[in-house]
Amino acid sequence: MKKIIGLFALCTLLLASSSYAHFHYKINATATLYANDKQQLTAVGMAWVYDPNVSDMMLSSGQSINDLANGIMTDLVELDYFTQLEFNGKRIATSRPSNYQLVPIKKGNQNLLKLSFVLPLQSPLFIQGNTLSIVHKDPGASASIFYHHANNIILGQTFKSLCQSRVQAIKGFAVGEAPERVRIRCKK
Repeated sequence: MKKIIGLFALCTLLLASSSYAHFHYKINATATLYANDKQQLTAVGMAWVYDPNVSDMMLSSGQSINDLANGIMTDLVELDYFTQLEFNGKRIATSRPSNYQLVPIKKGNQNLLKLSFVLPLQSPLFIQGNTLSIVHKDPGASASIFYHHANNIILGQTFKSLCQSRVQAIKGFAVGEAPERVRIRCKK
């Protein structure tokens, strides 16, 4: 099993034995839309800040930041990046991210980890007059990814005047499903 999954599994066992609870963590997310010179959507950039407990576990693991980043991205490939992009309700095919970065950040007195990567579309799309959705799912039901509000959706110059984003809380979501859904509606 991969290093990061092993770390989480170990922590899950330790937490479960002491509290009988399922190991669960939160990720605070930001998404950025990228466009080409033809005003087509080409990629969605992700920035995820891990909660203090998971950040602390990873920082205390003894692995270098590069090894942690490589392990996380290897695991995310198998988990489909927890991310599903939809165009008018139909799934969009994406390619494997080639650029990613894990960096320690300071928030107040907390040391956190921030993972950034760009999820490229296999084919550019004109989103004008259409709806793009970003849905996150974790089949293992350990991670919940939150945007909290539309300010965490960065439309960029190309889509700023054409599109409006909305973060909608999903009530009664099932285990492993997203607690929020992002919808970006664009006019022609």
